[in-house]
Amino acid sequence: MSVCDVFLHNRGYTGLMNLPKKNRTANAAHTLLDEPAFLAELALAAKATGKSELQACKHARKCLEEMAATPRESWLAPAAKMARFVYTRSYEPKLDINLEALEQLRELSRDHLLLFLWSHKSHMDSFVFLLSLYDNQFKPLPLVFAGINMNFLGFGALARRVGAIFLRRSFQEDAIYKLVFRHYIDYLIRNRMPLTWSIEGTRSRTGKLSPPKLGILNWVLEACEREEMRDVKLVPVSIAFDRIAEIDDYVALQRGMPKRKESLGWFLNFIFGMKEPYGKIYVRFAKPVGLDDAAAPDIGPTEEEGPSLATRLAFEVCTRMEQVTPIKSADVLAMVLLGANGRALSDREVFLQASEIAALVREKGLPTASGFRLEDEEQVAAAVLSMRGSRLVKAFEGGSTPVSYIPEEQQLAAAYYRNTITHYFLAAALGEIGLAMSVDDATLVGEPELRCRVEQLRDLFKFEFFFRPKDEFWEEVLVDTSRRYPRWRRGDTSLHKQLRESPPRFGHAILRSIAEAYHVVAATLLSLGTKAAPDSKIFSRDLLGQGREMLLRRQISGESAISKDLFSTGLQLAEYRRLITGKAPELLARREEFLRETTEILAAIELLQESYDLAWFSVAQAKKQRQSAQGSAACITHHR
Repeated sequence: MSVCDVFLHNRGYTGLMNLPKKNRTANAAHTLLDEPAFLAELALAAKATGKSELQACKHARKCLEEMAATPRESWLAPAAKMARFVYTRSYEPKLDINLEALEQLRELSRDHLLLFLWSHKSHMDSFVFLLSLYDNQFKPLPLVFAGINMNFLGFGALARRVGAIFLRRSFQEDAIYKLVFRHYIDYLIRNRMPLTWSIEGTRSRTGKLSPPKLGILNWVLEACEREEMRDVKLVPVSIAFDRIAEIDDYVALQRGMPKRKESLGWFLNFIFGMKEPYGKIYVRFAKPVGLDDAAAPDIGPTEEEGPSLATRLAFEVCTRMEQVTPIKSADVLAMVLLGANGRALSDREVFLQASEIAALVREKGLPTASGFRLEDEEQVAAAVLSMRGSRLVKAFEGGSTPVSYIPEEQQLAAAYYRNTITHYFLAAALGEIGLAMSVDDATLVGEPELRCRVEQLRDLFKFEFFFRPKDEFWEEVLVDTSRRYPRWRRGDTSLHKQLRESPPRFGHAILRSIAEAYHVVAATLLSLGTKAAPDSKIFSRDLLGQGREMLLRRQISGESAISKDLFSTGLQLAEYRRLITGKAPELLARREEFLRETTEILAAIELLQESYDLAWFSVAQAKKQRQSAQGSAACITHHR
């Protein structure tokens, strides 16, 4: 019995002491309430918050019971069975896992404390991640941090018994809760308990990896320091899906609809609402990150001494997570079809563009899903047909050539899949836009000029992507740009002509929606004159309305730009650039410059789009494609 228990018993309070042992906190974690250091700090916290010792002890025990996991070996098998029942309603039973990496982690776990940090695409992520370990006899299973919103009737008790630690969304105002949580984390680290959580903190609604939430990581790193624990490895884990079960919810949230509250009814509706086949689930373990492995990222304003350890580690984890995310056929096809910017493409046109990107993927040695097949026209046609079945793509067959397109109402959903792989082509995209921004330069465009453009773009999109260090990223831009446009530095052919001869593939296809969203933010801020921007929630609603108006007036071209999440990062950039509030003359000048910049970049993207359209939709090009298709058919007939 802990000192807190004795204290409560002596004052006639026995309710918590009479709880059965199985309802007490994880294993012996309740003993932390008996530690002299904790009791001393609790007494100070009680005095600071105006609580009596009895009230403080009662509250401390309540906090610990609310958050702490109570893992039981006997609950793992039924929990695994339930998890499989949930995801196999729509997904293939066998998880696609890079088992070689998992075996290396098993060996590493013998003398290192492992902290698993995973991407968050679906409510099923934690199920899937734990199953990937459980099914492969990886022990001990890590305890998983979860939001208190998931501790609802019928699920919370089960989750807690398989290792869920439930945390409040915010507890900065509760000094005793913070005290208990700090000592609980110390206890777990001291006992070398592996831990896991989502580095993003919440599910990604855009498909891109969201900026890391540093709260839990800071708490854990501070505990490692207090416990002098240095043999720690952070394990990035990418979890990817052929199709996302919650895609309709994500589109609704991006359009400003309220989030549905989690409950037992919500959970049952989620489970039994999965009736369609959604393909495979992929779990990829990346190379672990040691506490001394992280370089300083380029992320904007930080402390004078540079980014914190948690920031550096989080960005390295996210970067490695991205680099093992498998590229899937539907992701590439979504990119191709969105790149047409509302136009329909024939199967032949889709194949020619997708096969080019597939060849680049192979050449660069990028990771692909096991079903990645875009090398021949039949494979591409089958993949497009599958996307039609998911209602992501529509077809029109009433003319001379059947065509496929992404309807306006599905652009946000299609952008989600495209965004899962944009980081692989970001250097090429920025190189293309940089060239387009330079077409009217009077002087020869060389490396210094292009690098200046690319770094301007990098600065604009700094809150959207995890950029590698500047020199390293610039080298990638040079390689990708020279691969596509080998003559760009020579000056014997205009950049305009080069862009038309080798139509762009990525700049317009993956960055238009972000640039247009930022353009909406810039125009709306300038419309305020010198007035401060309203509260972010109100302003986000204003931006959704303004974006809709600008789309109807064709000041922007895509439905995928009208996204609450893109506006949120646009406002983050605006705050960093001091565009939200400030002194009148300077504020107005900064807002005008922001609008000028987004206008310039959209003009460059439009030039890329024109070059693309001329290559794929001109009469001459259509004739060339027909001849190519006839030649291919004749060749096949000859070989037969």
